[in-house]
Amino acid sequence: MAVQEKFQFLSDSLSLNLVNTEENRRGKRHDLLGTEQQVYSWLEHMFSEQVIHTEQFSHNDHVNLSQESVFALKELRGLLRKGFEDVIDGQLVDEHWIHSLEKYIHNAPFTFAIKENKLLPIPCGPYENALLSLIAYDALELLTHGKLATLHRCSNPKCLWMFMDATGKRKWCSMKICGNRMKAARHKDRSYDEET
Repeated sequence: MAVQEKFQFLSDSLSLNLVNTEENRRGKRHDLLGTEQQVYSWLEHMFSEQVIHTEQFSHNDHVNLSQESVFALKELRGLLRKGFEDVIDGQLVDEHWIHSLEKYIHNAPFTFAIKENKLLPIPCGPYENALLSLIAYDALELLTHGKLATLHRCSNPKCLWMFMDATGKRKWCSMKICGNRMKAARHKDRSYDEET
């Protein structure tokens, strides 16, 4: 039986939330999307946080994800992580990265609808293609709106998560998670130094 993963919500970006489905556990990279059920749980979390909306899948009768779908999602996650890390490291966005994301959108192009005074992209195509298209679209929107410039790595060197912050003041993916851990570790180190 698969472990029920607890997903953190660090951004309203679908693509960044996907990248943040890997974490460091005891020094090893852990995949939060190891099974179809874990992917369904992540999707439920994205729906509950209103990062994606049921209207965006109105062309699909039902959700149908196979092991191949999970593999395709992870492949896109790897592509996104590489591009995001390159941006954080001060490199220019690779044209190949952009074209690769555009191919995902080509497989499920969009119509649009207005929801709560916002233009909602609605991909046309099978569920898997629609989901991948939405994620790719989100990443390209971050690029074209200049939001990738606000992308940062968590200051915890063991953390794999990224976040967006335009102020440049934020250091942690989450104060509750890494911020408190790092403060506790520093306190422990100070206490040890004082004792010795």
